[in-house]
Amino acid sequence: MKVSIIIPFYNNWYLTHQRMMELYKFIPTPCEVILVDDCSTEDITGAMGFWRGKTQHSVKAIKTPRNLGFGGAMNHGCRRATEDVYVLLSNDVQVLYNFVPDVIKIIESEEKVLVGNEFYTHDTGWNVLNINGKPKIFPYLAGYFLACTKDAWKDLGGFDDIFAPYDYEDMDLSTTALYKGYKLIPINSKMIVHFSGVTIRNVNPNRENITYRNQQRFIGKWSKILEDE
Repeated sequence: MKVSIIIPFYNNWYLTHQRMMELYKFIPTPCEVILVDDCSTEDITGAMGFWRGKTQHSVKAIKTPRNLGFGGAMNHGCRRATEDVYVLLSNDVQVLYNFVPDVIKIIESEEKVLVGNEFYTHDTGWNVLNINGKPKIFPYLAGYFLACTKDAWKDLGGFDDIFAPYDYEDMDLSTTALYKGYKLIPINSKMIVHFSGVTIRNVNPNRENITYRNQQRFIGKWSKILEDE
């Protein structure tokens, strides 16, 4: 199986540059790397071209038609991906080892699976929600590192656009996967380190309101589905 690694970003090119350096250093197997510029306001055209021809990986640099947010930019990148397996990597995640064999091993061992690094089954402060009058814990794989086959991504429908620009898109994808009979399996590697919030810190002072809005959208979506079932 060959791998496409999708990395969206908005400004802060230094973060993406660091990820590219880590992929070059720690992942020897050639992969397709898709850099998705989510309509950055910084001029980074030359910076994006730096990695072409300088790494074992095939690098594609694309740009969204407008600012789509985290999930939308990931979806946009996945539409350009051509390999068998998609790895969705946030640019604020430090990669210190070759994760490709671990991802492939899990995917080849399960018919329907969504892979992540961290799997939350406890109360994280985000995932205990009132559904049809009862509190329910929604287990989910953290969205900063996710992987599945191309066919699985198509079956799951990608990230739901209603959660743009960010928050709750990973919980929604995980819930969709469970609802469709997929297993959620984490790698649990300490060599994949998420610097939480770096990519959106100081970008949107309205973050708390967006989080609450998307929480209500998640409740509205899944209350109806679970009630119907």
